[in-house]
Amino acid sequence: MSVDSKMNYWSIGISRKSDQRVGSKSTKCMATKNLDVQYHQQDTDYYCGAACAQMVLAEIGAGLLDQDDLYNDNHSHSVAEPGWYTAPDGLQWTLINRKPASFTNTFALFALNTEDAISRKIVWTIFHYGVAPVAMVYGWAHWIVIRGYDISADPANSTDNGYSINSFDVNNPWPPTPTPGPPPAHSDGDICGSGGNRGVANEHIAYNTWQSDYMTGIPSGHWGGKFVAICDPLPPSERPGKSTRHQSPFDGKKIIEKKEIEKLALDGIKLYGLQKRKTWKNIIDSNSGGEPVLVQRLDRTDSYYYIVPFNTSENRSSALVSIDARFGDYKQSVLLPEPTDHLSGAYDRKKITKNILNNRFSSDDDKEGRFIVRPEAYCLYPTLVWKPCRESLSPFWPFHMYTIGSRHIYVRIDGTIFTQLHDDLRGI
Repeated sequence: MSVDSKMNYWSIGISRKSDQRVGSKSTKCMATKNLDVQYHQQDTDYYCGAACAQMVLAEIGAGLLDQDDLYNDNHSHSVAEPGWYTAPDGLQWTLINRKPASFTNTFALFALNTEDAISRKIVWTIFHYGVAPVAMVYGWAHWIVIRGYDISADPANSTDNGYSINSFDVNNPWPPTPTPGPPPAHSDGDICGSGGNRGVANEHIAYNTWQSDYMTGIPSGHWGGKFVAICDPLPPSERPGKSTRHQSPFDGKKIIEKKEIEKLALDGIKLYGLQKRKTWKNIIDSNSGGEPVLVQRLDRTDSYYYIVPFNTSENRSSALVSIDARFGDYKQSVLLPEPTDHLSGAYDRKKITKNILNNRFSSDDDKEGRFIVRPEAYCLYPTLVWKPCRESLSPFWPFHMYTIGSRHIYVRIDGTIFTQLHDDLRGI
């Protein structure tokens, strides 16, 4: 079967829409495409490459392959540079080696000089081949599957740079499947992506957020300074493409008050046309925003965002929307297939503090010994905190941070406690 004939089988198809975007003075014609890529979590906190390979290979007809086997392939064939869990060359090798005979295309590793070039390469792969690319995000930390886009017009060819990109839809395999116990078997219709500690299958990222937070480039080493994704083999655009002008709602001089945030979240949903998607329309029509929660980025100076839960009841959320807390820009959102208690109750700081007081904790460095959290000698940071790290690879999973002398305790919103956040690991 040819690639072109298989493309219709893999994709939902392209729908064109004309809408008046919030904050825009003209009506724009947009082209959107979303591939039907079943979501699966990674089975360990370093199996992101295996989970992405599992999703993409299942999409092209290979079935649901075992993540242990896929990780072993990834890791053992990551040969260009040591120190990776899943390196770009290892993941490419696995996708090629494990693809079914019916898939007549192949997978190419692109390490390009600009974010613009790799983003257009991702768009072309989805548009023309109907196959989801896999992209390296958060520097060199994490692999995710890109399954959809919203752009200003269909690309004419693989080097076309005449369209602008508005957003991407992604499958982020984090968080890992719950422990203790063996990971649950992956199958069609399993509960991966159902919310909470089972991950979210429906995640939307504004292109501005993609540029600033996700596709940030590998910082050093063999692929240092490059922007990396595994896509189809056709050549990418060599020149920068068309971009849209963006004006933030606020000037960034201060943190925006919470009372403003729900409206900004609703405006963002409308700006990116999410309310025209059937599932999102139901959320907008039947729900109101809950209490916004402020989060500070630990890895960036003076960077904050709000998480706004949209609730179907007092304690259950149907969607979460992230808004820049200084400038008011819509950043990204997740939509839950069923209302869940994800985030609900996670901000009861008195209860969380009670669970750690008078308890002893060990740092990752055993030489430092255990320490006790005494009621008279701790400090709870006023906002939640987050940075991309092994302990959380989704901004919707921030931490409460406690300071005890020179040491820290981080309590993730699911209650898991850490004494260190590891942000120097590659391909997890």
